Amino acid sequence: MKKIFILAAFSLGLGCQKPETRIVTETVIIYRDTCDSQFQAKIGQIETNNLDSIIGDGGRAYGRYQIHQICVKGSGLMDLLGYTHADMFDSTKADHVFWATMGVHSHTFAQRNGRYPTYEELARMWNGGPSGYQNKSTLKYLEKFRKI
Repeated sequence: MKKIFILAAFSLGLGCQKPETRIVTETVIIYRDTCDSQFQAKIGQIETNNLDSIIGDGGRAYGRYQIHQICVKGSGLMDLLGYTHADMFDSTKADHVFWATMGVHSHTFAQRNGRYPTYEELARMWNGGPSGYQNKSTLKYLEKFRKI
């Protein structure tokens, strides 16, 4: 992942000079721990047995994580990187949307509860939205998650 910083230096005074622009890139490497990978694989297994070509929920959910259009939009990756709902059949892009959505849900949870959610709470949120960890309708999903 590369972060791009654009630095502009301006000179104030009688003789105005053109701003100097430099582009500085910094490479950031993010390592996910084993627990994150196992969590992600469990969700994929529950949803589609980790198959990328599945369409579910009456044609509204795409790919291995059964991602809805609202998730693509809510992740911010539609606006930032031009991701589309159809891109959720691509496992790499689906992973990006999955983790971005989990990040949004985790942040919302932490603001409400003063702590970050457990993997079980995150699984229920994946199934039932940001408040899914409280919904009785996500308890069956939680049981599937625990069995895997």
